[in-house]
Amino acid sequence: MKKSIIYILFVAVTTLIVSCSEYNRKPGRVYAPDMVYSRAVDYYNGTEKIEDAKGSYNKMPVKGTVAREQALPDHIAENDTLLANANTCKFDLTEKDVEEGKRLYMIYCGICHGTALDGNGPLYSSGKFVAMPANLKSGEKYLAMSSGRIYHGIVYGKNAMGSYASQLDTKQRWQVVAYIKKIQSENGGAPFTMVAGMTSSAPKDSVKVEAKAPTATATPNTEPKK
Repeated sequence: MKKSIIYILFVAVTTLIVSCSEYNRKPGRVYAPDMVYSRAVDYYNGTEKIEDAKGSYNKMPVKGTVAREQALPDHIAENDTLLANANTCKFDLTEKDVEEGKRLYMIYCGICHGTALDGNGPLYSSGKFVAMPANLKSGEKYLAMSSGRIYHGIVYGKNAMGSYASQLDTKQRWQVVAYIKKIQSENGGAPFTMVAGMTSSAPKDSVKVEAKAPTATATPNTEPKK
């Protein structure tokens, strides 16, 4: 009986001591300890304790991210067609970007608008859609559509087409637009200008030859010797 009392007292004292000690961050004691015992961090000053903060200032967003509500002009109001038409690509696109735009188009757009951009995609030709999707290749309405308006449609969707803002980031959307505008330029649309020095009318394998300045040639000295 005496041993039982001593054992109970020992367990009680040990439990009391452990309960009153500071929490020791050891893996396995608590599931996700950093969530349970989070640290107070002063974001604006880079300090780990609020009491150490001295003044405040606004930091720039982390590289590769955009601060909330600061993604203009991508977040143009859905029904603001005027601003959408005025929206232009801010990226310096290259021919490789146009090729990437083609790849992305085939993944996300071709199933409806067709691999030839003629609106005869698998979902329409199989009878899944009652109405043909937009003919981006030769439809007069879409040939005249600005690159900004096409971009706007990718962000918000248009008619039965849903938004692709979650599937394509800002540059990828412009890559797709560049590919569409290039194909349109080859089928009666406006000249392709989204890539500097690249036009649909130029031969694919053309080589730009730069004019060379004439080289100086030595002229014989015909003056009589003195």
